[in-house]
Amino acid sequence: MSDTPSGRFTIANVAYPYRYASMSDDKQLVGQDNGNMVQVDVIDNVKGLVTIYDGSVGVYIGIDLKKNRVVGYEDPQVLQLSSAGDGYLIHPEDQDKVWVLDNDVKGTAITVEPAPDSNKKYWAFIPL
Repeated sequence: MSDTPSGRFTIANVAYPYRYASMSDDKQLVGQDNGNMVQVDVIDNVKGLVTIYDGSVGVYIGIDLKKNRVVGYEDPQVLQLSSAGDGYLIHPEDQDKVWVLDNDVKGTAITVEPAPDSNKKYWAFIPL
C-alpha cells in the first residue's frame, strides 16, 4: 500500500461523516461531533502498519481484543490500515476485526468486530 496516511488528522466515520473518533474520559474511543487531532506515523508503508497517537490526551490508540473496544494505551500499538471501499479499514495486522461505529448517536463507543457488510467499517483521515 503506497497511500498509507501519515501526519496529523482527524478520523471520521464514512457512514456517519459528522462523527469523529474522540477519546473519552475513560480512555475509550467514541464517535463525537468533534474529533481529536491524532498523529499517524507509518511503521511499514507496504503493509499499511501505523501507530496513532492522540496528543490531546497523551495516549496511543489501540485495540483491546478481549473487550472488542478501541482504547488508549501508554505504549505504542501497531494498527493496520487497509484501503477499501470509500475509506480505510482499521484493524490489528492481518485480522478481520475492524473498527466499527454502529450508529450516529453522539458518544457511541467504537467497537471492534468482523467487518460488517456496511460502510460503518470505513474511516476517512482528514488532514489538518
